[in-house]
Amino acid sequence: MLKRIHISSFIALTIIVWLIALWVQGNPVLEVDFIKPFSIVVGAIMIIVSVFNKYAWAWKIFKGWYVKIPDLRGTWLVELKSSWIDPETNTQIPPIVGYCIIRQTLTSLSFRLMTSESRSKSIAYSIELQSDGLYLLSAIYRNEPKIELQGVRSEIHHGSFILHIHGDTIFKLDGHYWTDRASKGSMILSNRKNKYFNTFEEASEAYSEEASA
Repeated sequence: MLKRIHISSFIALTIIVWLIALWVQGNPVLEVDFIKPFSIVVGAIMIIVSVFNKYAWAWKIFKGWYVKIPDLRGTWLVELKSSWIDPETNTQIPPIVGYCIIRQTLTSLSFRLMTSESRSKSIAYSIELQSDGLYLLSAIYRNEPKIELQGVRSEIHHGSFILHIHGDTIFKLDGHYWTDRASKGSMILSNRKNKYFNTFEEASEAYSEEASA
C-alpha cells in the first residue's frame, strides 16, 4: 500500500518535471503560489488511493480494463483429499471439509482455512495470469492443529498450494497442496458466500442451513 511519503514524492517529482519542461520550452514558469495547495492535494490523493485500494478496485466499473486481478473475497466451502495413509488402518483418510475465508484489497490478500481440527493462515501469496488466460493463486501457509491434538496425532506445520481460478465471476478454485510433513493432496474451493465467518462451527451452520433450505 502506498504511504503518504510515496504519494508526496510522486506529486513533487511530477511538479518539478513539469516546471523544468515549461522552462526548457521557454514558457513562463508558474509562480510559487502554485505550490501552496500541495498538502491539500496530497491529502486528497491519499484518501482516494486508500478508498480505491480497499473498496473501489472491486467495483464492476473498473473490472477488466483498469483492474484485472480476480476478486476472491468471501467464505468458500473447501474439500481436501489427502494422500496420507493412516498407519493404523493402512487406508487413505476420507475427504476433509473445511471453510476458507479470503480477505482481499487491491494490494493484499489473506486467507484462513478452518477445519474441525485445525486452522491455517497465509504467510505469502501471488496471483499470476497464465498463458491460457486463467489466473493462478499460489500461497504458503502455517497450520495450527487444536492444542489437544498437538503431540497426539498432529503438529504445527507449513505448507503450500497452487490453485487455478475459474470463471469471469469466480465460481471455483482447484489445484493441489503439499506440506513439510511429506503429505499432499487435492484442494477445491466452491460455493462462495459474501459473509466472513469467524469459526468453523459458525460457517458449518450457515452452509448446513443453506443445504437444508
